[in-house]
Amino acid sequence: MNKPTEIKLSPFRKWVRNLIIGPDTYIESYGEFKQVILSGQFALIGIVLCLMYATVGACLGSYVGLPIFITTIFFLGLSIFIHRQGDHCLANYFLLPTINIAVYLFAASESAGSGAFLFFIVNTLAAFCVFNYKQRLLSILFAVFTYFLFALAYFVDFSILPYRHYSDEIMLFKLVLNFSVALPCVTMGVYLLISLNHYNALQLVQSNAELVKTNTELDRFVYSTSHDLRAPLSSVLGLIDIAHRSNSEREVKQYLGMMKDRIHSLDKFIKDITDYSRNNRLEIIRERINLHELASEVWDSLRFSPEAEHIKCEIDIQEDLYIETDKNRLRVILANLISNAIRYHDVRKNNKFIRLHYQLNGRVFFLKVEDNGQGIAPEYHNRIFDMFYRGNEQSKGSGLGLYIVKEALVKLSGSIRLESAPGVGSTFIVKLPQK
Repeated sequence: MNKPTEIKLSPFRKWVRNLIIGPDTYIESYGEFKQVILSGQFALIGIVLCLMYATVGACLGSYVGLPIFITTIFFLGLSIFIHRQGDHCLANYFLLPTINIAVYLFAASESAGSGAFLFFIVNTLAAFCVFNYKQRLLSILFAVFTYFLFALAYFVDFSILPYRHYSDEIMLFKLVLNFSVALPCVTMGVYLLISLNHYNALQLVQSNAELVKTNTELDRFVYSTSHDLRAPLSSVLGLIDIAHRSNSEREVKQYLGMMKDRIHSLDKFIKDITDYSRNNRLEIIRERINLHELASEVWDSLRFSPEAEHIKCEIDIQEDLYIETDKNRLRVILANLISNAIRYHDVRKNNKFIRLHYQLNGRVFFLKVEDNGQGIAPEYHNRIFDMFYRGNEQSKGSGLGLYIVKEALVKLSGSIRLESAPGVGSTFIVKLPQK
């Protein structure tokens, strides 16, 4: 499974994220990450509100709630600390009761006209936002607890703090202030739910598209592999039968050579299937790669094949050039492109060559594999990257090579394009992002 692409954050959002879960913490699940961040944001907002209300109370000459504010700040800070330790569920156990009890204490000691009850609504929504579906019973229990405190505050004549009376002007001010704070908090919770729903919908669409693609490829894969695996075996069996009936040693050697070609063809096809399977299964492992060394290794593994005779490979790449990407996938890409250039060289030309050169443009790396082989007609340029596509019946390839190249580049967030003309040659241009 590939690690999801890290979300780009603004400096402030990155600071908040690092404050809540730590700079080196990675949460794989997108939904859990958003819930943890929202929980931490609620804690931070609660701390800011406590400081703000304490300041307002001091300006009004009231210090009764100061111990409550200090205690609330302590437990909200503890909630953030526990998030940073990775125990996010436990952090919510401190967050929600702390806010609920603090709201109850102030709601029970002042008129309902101050609007303190609005934070009971915020707490109820928060309970359903910061817990996941498997923990939905906890959300329900916290919602019930919130309603119990609401009823206790407004229907039971009991208050731990001394009851506070406000003038109409102060009452209106507190109502506007509480509403102005509660509304953004509710909006944050609803926005989280909408975001998760949208994200899950996109994931579903993407999964369905991948499933359709996989089923289509599987149908073609079964049909083509059954043909391409059976054809060389049938050919070898036929040649064995002919060789048994021949009395000529020269003919038998000829038939053995033909069998060898069929077996090499079958081996190449099986290797392509293996590369295709590995590309789909294996995680992306990015590392610093010396491109000149890798290209030389690939050419050395192919240069002694009979078809590569008299072909000159020019690796026009600096020996100290390093790029960051998945080495195994890049090796497969190079091997397929170079082997294609070898297979489809132009026997009529004297100076046959394969040339590798590159261009680095900011954070984008371009690798060009150029040859002066047979070339490809323009009407085939878009089709050659299709699964099992062969330009003609005489093609010795499996029809998987360029498809594997394209799929490997998709995994690496790269791309490939072709410049080619019949009788002139071909240039495959690979584009890879760099950090």
